[in-house]
Amino acid sequence: MSMDTPPFDPSDYSYVIGIDFGTTFSGCCYAFSKDGNDEIIDITKWPKQQNVYPKTPTLALYRNGSTKLVAWGQDAKKTAMKRNNNDQLLSRFKLQLDENLNLSPLPNGLTALEAITDYLEAFHSHVCKDLQRGFANNYDQSKFRYCLTVPAMWSDQAKATMREAAIRANIINRWDHPNRLMLISEPEAAALYCEKKCDQFNLGHGQRFLICDAGGGTVDLIVFEIDDSGERRALKEVTKGLGDSCGSTFLDIRMRAYLKERFFHHGKISDTAMESMMETFIDTIKPEFDGDEDQYLALPAALGIEGLDDPEAGIEDGTLHIPCHELRERVFEPVINQVIDLIEQQVVQSTTKLDAVFLVGGFGQSTYLYRRVLAEFQSRVGFIGVPPRGELAVVRGAVYFGLNPHMVTERVSRRTYGLETRMVFDPRNDPPEQCIKGDDNRLFCKQRFSVYVQKGQTINVDYCVSKNFMIAYPNDTDTDLFAFDGEGTIPRLTTHPNVFKVARFPIKMPKFTEVQKGQPIFMTIKMFFGQTEIKIEAHIRDRKFTFTSAFETMEREMMQALTSQTNILSIKPDENNEGMYGYTGNTSGSNVSNTYGNSSRPPSLPSRDNGYPSPMSNGRSARDDDNTFYDGDSRHSSTLNGGGSSRKIFGIKFGKKR
Repeated sequence: MSMDTPPFDPSDYSYVIGIDFGTTFSGCCYAFSKDGNDEIIDITKWPKQQNVYPKTPTLALYRNGSTKLVAWGQDAKKTAMKRNNNDQLLSRFKLQLDENLNLSPLPNGLTALEAITDYLEAFHSHVCKDLQRGFANNYDQSKFRYCLTVPAMWSDQAKATMREAAIRANIINRWDHPNRLMLISEPEAAALYCEKKCDQFNLGHGQRFLICDAGGGTVDLIVFEIDDSGERRALKEVTKGLGDSCGSTFLDIRMRAYLKERFFHHGKISDTAMESMMETFIDTIKPEFDGDEDQYLALPAALGIEGLDDPEAGIEDGTLHIPCHELRERVFEPVINQVIDLIEQQVVQSTTKLDAVFLVGGFGQSTYLYRRVLAEFQSRVGFIGVPPRGELAVVRGAVYFGLNPHMVTERVSRRTYGLETRMVFDPRNDPPEQCIKGDDNRLFCKQRFSVYVQKGQTINVDYCVSKNFMIAYPNDTDTDLFAFDGEGTIPRLTTHPNVFKVARFPIKMPKFTEVQKGQPIFMTIKMFFGQTEIKIEAHIRDRKFTFTSAFETMEREMMQALTSQTNILSIKPDENNEGMYGYTGNTSGSNVSNTYGNSSRPPSLPSRDNGYPSPMSNGRSARDDDNTFYDGDSRHSSTLNGGGSSRKIFGIKFGKKR
C-alpha cells in the first residue's frame, strides 16, 4: 500500500547524538551506529572552557534590549563578568517551561522558546564542528539522528516546545520524519545507563530499581523493573513518575540569601563579590558538604570589607566561617527534604520492595544527599548507590536509547487522555445546554470527554487506540486531544475546569480524482500513548499522516508576539503550502508544528475555528448543528472539531481577513 508517510529506517543514519539540555549545565555525546557496538564518545571541549569536562554552562548572553545572542556557555559567563558590562546574562531559563513555577518573564521580551532555540543553535553548531574533526567528517549532518532529554515531570506543552526549539535551531529539518528526533525522559535515559551497570550490582530479572535523577533544576524519579524474559533485556516502568523543581540550583538560591543576610550590616554586596563567593560554594562546598564539618569561605577583595576581619560576623583573616548546622538548616535541608519526599512517594507507589535506588545527575553526586537518602531508606530498599560518572548518566543513556529505542517496553501514563465526543444525551447527568439534535432526531451531549488512557495506567510502548470516522470530501478537519491531571472521578465533559486541551492535530484532505464533492470518506485515527511524546496517525484510504506535538504552547508563544502587533487580526495557515499538515505528496515528512515555517518569528497557527469546514458540515459551525460522524459505536459518535470562521483566544477574537 502506498503511503504518504514512508516507514522510518534507522539505518539511514550513521551517528546517534544525545543532547542533555540542563538547567545549569548541558552535555552531548554520540555513538557510531553502523558497527554494532555501543561505544559512546563524550564531547569534552567547549568554547572558552579551559578544563576538559563533558558539560558546559547553560548560559546565554544578550545585549541589553536586544534579542540577538552574543555569547553562550562559558564564553557568556566570562563576557558578563567584565567590568562595566551591561549585557543580560540568562541562566536557568529552562525552568521557564515548568508551569508550576511563578517566574518573572525573561528580559528583552524574550520567550522561553526563543532563548532555548538560540542556545541550542549555538550548542549544536559547536557539536557538529567537533564531530567533523573526527571520523564523522565522512558523513554530513543529514546522517545524524538525535535524542533529546526532557524532565519526566514536564507537561506535553513543554515537550512540544523543546521539539519546536530543536527544529528552529536547525538540529533537524521541519520536514524530517519525526523519529529523526527522539525525546526521552531524563530518568528513563538514566535507567538505560544504569542498566548497563546492573551486572555490577547483581540485579536481574524481576528486580526493581528506582532512578532518582537529581539535576540542576529538576529532580525526576521513576521505578523500573528488569525483564529478561525475551531475547534481549528490557525495562518496564512500574510507577507513575514524579518530579519537582528542587534541583541543586535551589541550593544556590538559598545560599545567596544566606550570604546576603550574613553581610547585611556591611551593606549591599557587589555582583562581582557575590559571584566569586557563589563560585566557591558551587565548585567546592556544595558537592563535598557532608553535614558534619564547618565550612570556610575565602572572601574576595571585591567585597570591600576593610582588613577583611570582623570576628562578630564570623570573618577572620579574610575567611567567612559557616557553621555546619547553619548550612544544613538554612541551605541544604529545605531542598533535600523535597527530594526525600519524592523518593518516599515512589517507594510507597511500588507495591514490591525496591532492590536498589540509584542517585544520578549532578546533584545526585552530592555527598550530603547520599547520606540523607541512606539514613532514610537503607532499611527499606536493597541498596542505595551512585553509579560511576552518574552526572553523565542522562546524556549517555540518551545515546543508548537512540541505539535501541525498544529497550523500554512499558510506560505509565501521567495523565488521563481523551477526545471530545458526542454521546447520547443523558438528561440525568448532562446539562441541558449540552443537548443537540442529530439528523435522525436523536439527542446528543455535544462535549463529552471520551477517555482513551487513564492516569496511572500501564501502557505498552506500541499501545494504540484506533477510531473510525466519516468525513465529507473534500473537507479538511482537525482533532483535539484533551487531558485531565487530577485524581478521583474523571469529569464527564471537556468543559470541566480541570479538563484542558493539550494538542491539536489538523488533517488536510488529500486529493482523490475519483471522489465526488460531498461523498463520505472513511478515516481512521490511531493514537499512540506509550511513547515519550504522544503520536497520532490519520489514515485516509491509502494515505497516512503522522503527527507529534501540535500543542497549545505554540498558541501561547504566538499570543505573546501578537500583543505588540494589534494590527494582526488573523490566524490562518499558509494556503500555498500543500504539505504543511503532515506527509503529503513527495515530502519526506513533517511534524504537526510545521505551520510555523523556518523563521524564528512566531508564525500563524490554524485555530480550532479557522474557516475549515467541519466533517459532514458543509462549512456550518459545529456548535450550531449536528456535525456528527459515527465511529461504529451504537452508544456514541465522535466529532473532530472544526467549524466557524473566528475564535476567541486569551480575550482576543481572531478571524479570517475579509
